[in-house]
Amino acid sequence: MRKIIIILLFITNITFAQEQQVSLEDCYESMLTNYPLANQSDIYTQSSELSIKNLKTKWLPNAELNAQATYQSDVIDIEISAAGYKFGFQGEKDQYKASIDVNQLIYDWGRIRSAKQLESVNLKVNQQNTQVELNKIKEQINMFYFAILILQRNEEVLEVMLNDLETKEKSVESGVKNGVLLSSDLSALKAEKIKVKQSILEIQNQRFATIDVLSEITGISLSYDAELEIPEHTIETTDAINRPEQVLFNYQKEKLDATSGMISKQNRPTVFAFTQLGYGKPGLNMVNQEFDSYYYVGVGLNWKFWDWSTTKREKQILSLNKDLILTQENSFNKQIAVALKNESSKIKIYEDAIETDKEIIKLREEVSESARFKLDNGVITSTDYITELSKETQAKIAFETHKIQLVQSKVNYLYIKGEI
Repeated sequence: MRKIIIILLFITNITFAQEQQVSLEDCYESMLTNYPLANQSDIYTQSSELSIKNLKTKWLPNAELNAQATYQSDVIDIEISAAGYKFGFQGEKDQYKASIDVNQLIYDWGRIRSAKQLESVNLKVNQQNTQVELNKIKEQINMFYFAILILQRNEEVLEVMLNDLETKEKSVESGVKNGVLLSSDLSALKAEKIKVKQSILEIQNQRFATIDVLSEITGISLSYDAELEIPEHTIETTDAINRPEQVLFNYQKEKLDATSGMISKQNRPTVFAFTQLGYGKPGLNMVNQEFDSYYYVGVGLNWKFWDWSTTKREKQILSLNKDLILTQENSFNKQIAVALKNESSKIKIYEDAIETDKEIIKLREEVSESARFKLDNGVITSTDYITELSKETQAKIAFETHKIQLVQSKVNYLYIKGEI
């Protein structure tokens, strides 16, 4: 039993020792699975399948049960006198009838087929609209994901500065005891150390809050010490753009074409068969005043050959709507072009900044090292040393921030083009 407990504890320690590693692609995939909008596609599919089933039933016979009882103020009254005889017929004022009416569509000139095509295109529009909305959430994921990376790097740089301060605090404390340095030098270092700790705590709180937001969006249970991988992407300057919005514009135009096709068939004739099985008083024989059964069958034609140009105007409206979609598409493409140029400019700015940061850091490290030596020899105060160390730290923070921002701009560029 003791061995089992030891093994379980060993396995548990290994599990907790493993850091949670998450990539940007993991966040995308989890969001596409767990975000509430992800269920809309299946709902639209089920709704469309039911609608198409309803359209198919229009080819099935349509049966209705009708019944009525009436009383009328006047009826047929016929009286004939001939050769000294009188005979005639008088109808009943109360009449009763029950019937089953059956209609069967024979030919509809493609109306049902057009309606099914329109429903299929409408499904594509709805599903693609869902993809557009889900794709927009990727932009939020990018923002929070890289914000966490920047905060992590800033925290790491400040931790290095804190270690330097703690190390220098010990040497200054020794110098104060030996009378080489003033106690104010030690106080300045302690105050700066508290200030750095405060900054680290603020960054940690921001990072924790951002991780919580990213977890909520993606559905991934992220731990506060999760290791976020830095994406590696190569930018290729091509004109190809594969945004889901562009597919949506095409589907919307296709939907208008399908709607126009269905409208064109609205005024076409339809051919149908019908029958009626009935029982009433009187039946079809008006002379017979007893309850009687009856039936009739036939073929009918329904043709709305004049609609006061309503169909023509409806097609004109669809044509105008198509022009609106084309305008929206052109406007969207213009926005994409502007966004790509803006992101390309940012990439160049960050690349140049990183090279400059490297030079600045090298120089700042030399100045800090010199200040550290001077402080040890009592030439400068701790305040002077802290100033130089802070400048070095800020240079390193800028360097780490620019590196993450460069990667983020590359990801944003690919997102704008629709490649991720």
